[in-house]
Amino acid sequence: EKAWKTHKTECKFIMKAKPKEPTASLRLVSLIILKVKKDGQEQPVEEVYGRKVSFKTLMSHAEEIKQNGKTCQQMIAMIGTIKDYIGPANIPTPSEFIEIFGKVCINTFSICDNEMQSIGSGIYLGASLFDHSCSPDAEVVFDGTNLHIRAVKHIPHRDISKIYISYIEQLQLTKDRQDALREQYYFLCQCKNCTSSEYNEMMTKLLVSEKEAEQHLVKFKTAIEHIKQMEKNKAGPSSIYLACIQELISQEKILADTHIYKVKILELAFNACIFNNQWTDAHAMGIKLLKPYRMFYGPYHPTLGIHLFKIGKIQRLLNLPSWIDTLQEVEKILLVTHGKTHPLYRSLMKVLNDSEALPCLSTLSIEE
Repeated sequence: EKAWKTHKTECKFIMKAKPKEPTASLRLVSLIILKVKKDGQEQPVEEVYGRKVSFKTLMSHAEEIKQNGKTCQQMIAMIGTIKDYIGPANIPTPSEFIEIFGKVCINTFSICDNEMQSIGSGIYLGASLFDHSCSPDAEVVFDGTNLHIRAVKHIPHRDISKIYISYIEQLQLTKDRQDALREQYYFLCQCKNCTSSEYNEMMTKLLVSEKEAEQHLVKFKTAIEHIKQMEKNKAGPSSIYLACIQELISQEKILADTHIYKVKILELAFNACIFNNQWTDAHAMGIKLLKPYRMFYGPYHPTLGIHLFKIGKIQRLLNLPSWIDTLQEVEKILLVTHGKTHPLYRSLMKVLNDSEALPCLSTLSIEE
């Protein structure tokens, strides 16, 4: 019923826009504008451990947006598109638009499927109360469009101003994380991973001197961008895998196993193998990713749990006896990161309890 009410609001605009397809961000900002026009910014209200939050109380960073040329250009372009989409009569005043645009940019959550792939975006009032850390003590997971914040470390208090989630992908160099946070959220993170050099040192660890590695690093970075572009251009998984293997050979005597460039290539190779049903190669790549994943994500993280789930299924397909131990470890992780009622946990228990049936050979999607 709730979903229908939301869709009913925008349905006529979507139909009118055809054959053009409005983008997810355009639809979200437009929906918020229409909702604010109808109900104001003070409704609805959510309460989280005694703290009340509504759209009105969200931060907008409107002043910073005005000073940011790139964001301003995006906003001006969006105003024109929204005017065409919902009509000029529905467009708020410039100052109201900046407020709404800023609140949407800063408080939007990327809605992810069970494999942590983004499938949409939305604003979750209660969740917007949580501050950021690159070393979070809680993780965001989704069950459909329902957002859950799950503690992944021991939290001895109920003060949500001291419970942190990560707004961005954690597996990045400190400079890249800081740049992403500054550009979208307008703050500088002071967590232990940003203030200590240890995290970054592991991600940039070399097997040769910096001087020897210098030119190679430029080539490695370019190669990653090239292979990602191949993926975007829907290149065949075999050609992606081959490019990754050539790159791993080039990196072998220069980069340590925890180097971010090696990790990124292994991820691309692992995904290509799965798409191509190369289970033995996928297993080898997946195992190599475990060391950096455990180091950078810690023992309880959705990405580690999902990665191990895939490895366990591959081991089972290859008749490797280790699959049971792997999936038992997954069970311990998902119990913390997702909880017993989450469809992903239930899917895991089905695989563990049904030891006779093999997982689907054509895909390793964990949605089976």
